[in-house]
Amino acid sequence: MTTQKLPGTDAARHGTGDADLTIMIAAHDAFRRDLTRLARTASAANLSDPARRQSVAAGWDTFKRQLHIHHTGEDEVIWPVLRPRLAHSQAALSVLAAMEAEHELIDPLLAAVDHAFAQDHDRLADVIDALTSSLTGHLGHEERDGLPLIGVALTAAEWRGVGRKIASKNGLSAGSEMFAWILDGADREHAAATLTQLPPPLRLLYRARWKPRFGRTPRW
Repeated sequence: MTTQKLPGTDAARHGTGDADLTIMIAAHDAFRRDLTRLARTASAANLSDPARRQSVAAGWDTFKRQLHIHHTGEDEVIWPVLRPRLAHSQAALSVLAAMEAEHELIDPLLAAVDHAFAQDHDRLADVIDALTSSLTGHLGHEERDGLPLIGVALTAAEWRGVGRKIASKNGLSAGSEMFAWILDGADREHAAATLTQLPPPLRLLYRARWKPRFGRTPRW
């Protein structure tokens, strides 16, 4: 497969080449899920209730932390691995540059939501709308044009190696929260597909410790 005949969004969702993109797509779906939850909190009339605000803050903090881990993994590990493999294609390099540029545009929007939560509730719905538009646009762009490059450039074994490098960089604690966060509210089919990405001992650990620990903190 060449970069002149890249597959589109459906291929990105189901895996391009031999690279299994299940976790990447599951994370994207979890971001979309939390953006919906965030928008719902903006229209709620009871944010003045301390318990409610604490719950929303916990959900928002988890969302921001997972987004930072996800984008950092792409910018510092995934895209740098792809870039030399795709150096022959200016189109592919342009896509990778666009991915990083879009990441930079999202950070000020996160800060704007922080500010609105803290000091300017009247603008909360508007800044959440702006964040949602920017991030969902980026996720769609990445699924359409960015993720297919992984299958073009890397073998399945190489992609698994990238995943191990990201996991090692973030540590087990971050990984445990990531899987519990991704699977929060997931149906049985999607949960099973995502959990197959873990070795059996970690699946047991997810059920016995990661999921219960995550569930002890009310979010949204």
